[in-house]
Amino acid sequence: MKTYSEAIQYLYNSRPYGKIKYGLFRIRELLERLGNPQKSYPIIHITGTNGKGSVAAITRSIMSSHGLKTGLNISPHITTFRERIQVDGEYISEDDVCRILKNIEPVLEKMDRKGEEYAPSFFEVVTAIAFQYFKEESCDVVVLEVGLGGRFDASNVIDSSLVSVVTSVGLDHTGILGDTEEKIAIEKSGIIKLECPVVSGITRPAIRRVVSEKARSMNSPYFFYKRDFDATGREYALNRNMFDYTGSNNFENLQINLNGEHQTVNAALAIKTSEIAMGEIRSGLDEEKLRMALKSVSWPGRFEVFSQDSKTVILDGAHNPDAARVLRRTVEKYFPGERLTLLFGSLDDKDYETNIKVLSEITDSVVVCRVPNHRSIHPEKVADVWRKYCSSVQFVEEHEIALNKALEISDSLLVCGSLYLVSEIRNLLTGVSEHAGRY
Repeated sequence: MKTYSEAIQYLYNSRPYGKIKYGLFRIRELLERLGNPQKSYPIIHITGTNGKGSVAAITRSIMSSHGLKTGLNISPHITTFRERIQVDGEYISEDDVCRILKNIEPVLEKMDRKGEEYAPSFFEVVTAIAFQYFKEESCDVVVLEVGLGGRFDASNVIDSSLVSVVTSVGLDHTGILGDTEEKIAIEKSGIIKLECPVVSGITRPAIRRVVSEKARSMNSPYFFYKRDFDATGREYALNRNMFDYTGSNNFENLQINLNGEHQTVNAALAIKTSEIAMGEIRSGLDEEKLRMALKSVSWPGRFEVFSQDSKTVILDGAHNPDAARVLRRTVEKYFPGERLTLLFGSLDDKDYETNIKVLSEITDSVVVCRVPNHRSIHPEKVADVWRKYCSSVQFVEEHEIALNKALEISDSLLVCGSLYLVSEIRNLLTGVSEHAGRY
């Protein structure tokens, strides 16, 4: 690959983005041909319907603050493809993307010649690039976010984990993972490894049972939020949220800049995960380093607030019913009594009607647009559903024009419905030129 642009085009077009391939045999073969770089460092593995990205970001920050060189692999990205692969908060460079992909390409060609079934997918190739980069960077620990589900996700090629985290279970990707929370829990519990500790934010007893039974079958200790550790909110203000934590350690008046009551839960999951991980790697958590880590966490597009021409623009990637309910409560927490204008778009595999019904309680005015992704639902179809719940609904095909239209309507705008839409709007607001929806 001569240029970064060529590398990205190759990944998205030659390894078709969005094409899901089941099974772990391709990623196993690919990594074996590369010398199994994923065995070079301990891994914290994180799955969940919602919250896994936030927990991953917070955990990475805690690990880095304690002097551990920490890799982070996430998906999807918001600002740039390079966001998917980070070390201590620094994105992989364009040159390193090109170099590693060039080194991997001969292996990919060999596997491609065996037939379509053996050709590694986009996500498998990106996972391999991440594992290789973390080895080259001599990472002390890697925080690894599952892409989809768990059991057959490419990230689950690992043999063991320092901690396995199941943040939450809800109805999303039901066509792939199952149509009940119990079935989805089975898929996500597939990341649990033999004798590796498990941390979970699940509180519903029936779903807890799925996770605990899997953990017991693997002789793995397990820790549940509200049973083995807890977080209690003290004060919520935009970008300055205070809470207490109880677990192996007790910490009072912790501050996190991520917004929403759910982020204190995510912080508790990250702290419990870090307590276990640091107990294995180092002597334990340092309170001052923990406090510093929580204050410095950055996680774009999750109730992120911008000021645009003296107007407030909130970006949130909520795209399933559970996330929509959390978003509604978060709006009510930080903007009590306000009716926000929404800029909304959805992909075709989402329960967008339920999302719309939930979010209709915080708005009187909606602009619907096409999500800049091949799986976008036509905005007119989404607008028709919105009209069942809201009196003022417009649809505008292009997201950039839709943003301007929405800003004309209101001083307070909420962009939601899809992380792909949020990423493009964020790049417009920040002036980033790389198109996150594509790259």
